[in-house]
Amino acid sequence: MARRAHQKTPSSLLFGLVAIFILFAAGGAFFLQKGANPYRTVEPLKPNDYFENANSLRGNIYQVEGVIMNALAQNPEKGRLFSIVITSESKKWPMPIFVPSKLRQINLQKNQSYRAKVRVDDAGILVAEEIQKS
Repeated sequence: MARRAHQKTPSSLLFGLVAIFILFAAGGAFFLQKGANPYRTVEPLKPNDYFENANSLRGNIYQVEGVIMNALAQNPEKGRLFSIVITSESKKWPMPIFVPSKLRQINLQKNQSYRAKVRVDDAGILVAEEIQKS
């Protein structure tokens, strides 16, 4: 009686399946990580440093994440001033954040959490360069 030879799975097929799996895993990781924090390359603002001496931070760019507490002022030509509460080191820090009129399309609401890329201006106020709901 004749025996049949076992056909082996071609190594190129096995290599191709592994390569496709790795590509899908890398693509999934990229897309999942992209939505997490768009400002991950920007240094987070340390509220303690800000309250100690905001003048030393002038001109620098930071990221902040917090909850909008109140609308403090509004000027249609210039923008809106809000108070945002940032939680750091188990403490809540209220801070002023100015949203210029170029970002007026963003609907900021009280008690909503936002993440922003901010610049500390000459007066020590945080000026939003980009902002989004977190």
